[in-house]
Amino acid sequence: MLNSPLLKTIRGFWTMLGQYPVFRRRSFPIESIDGVRDFAVTRSAFIAQKTMLGYVKTRMGTSYPEMFRDDLIIASLKEATMQHYSACLSDLTSYLYRDLAQQGYLNQTECEENAKATFRSGLESNEDQSLELFNADSACVSFEARIRDIAWTESFDSFQHFIESPKSLIRWAPIADDLKKRDREIAENSVSFAWIEVRKEYHDLLNLPH
Repeated sequence: MLNSPLLKTIRGFWTMLGQYPVFRRRSFPIESIDGVRDFAVTRSAFIAQKTMLGYVKTRMGTSYPEMFRDDLIIASLKEATMQHYSACLSDLTSYLYRDLAQQGYLNQTECEENAKATFRSGLESNEDQSLELFNADSACVSFEARIRDIAWTESFDSFQHFIESPKSLIRWAPIADDLKKRDREIAENSVSFAWIEVRKEYHDLLNLPH
């Protein structure tokens, strides 16, 4: 049986994860910009949690439960998940609004304004004051720099928007550097492949009025 301090630590960790938007399979279409924003925030959280925790659990193997005995590892995993979430949100948000522009739903200015609002909203909804390294304002500045020169209405390759999240998994995962170097290709591909289903779901659900 788990001892009381360990059980308390585990509960605290899952409480932290509970702060992220819960992923639920949508059974209704995306019919508004608010719906697009909600899709970006929730799916980014889902991909961030799935890929970060999946990688850490795979790498730690049978010692995975032992991580809950180490407060430093818990803190590192919280930090890593938030940093990874920010990268996931950056990728998906830029993709969604560029797709909307290409389909004629939004113009250049509307895309940029809505992308900024969506990104900040996602970070604010998951704010955690206990994190030492993550800074939402700095993340927003970086995101705005990323989208500043996007030609929103021009045709594009969807894969070019999903470049930050694969790299962030390897950068922030609380795993030894020598192991991450060995895992880089597989770990990064796990993120890239995870986005395929998200993009498919988005296109299946999108039903904005022109």
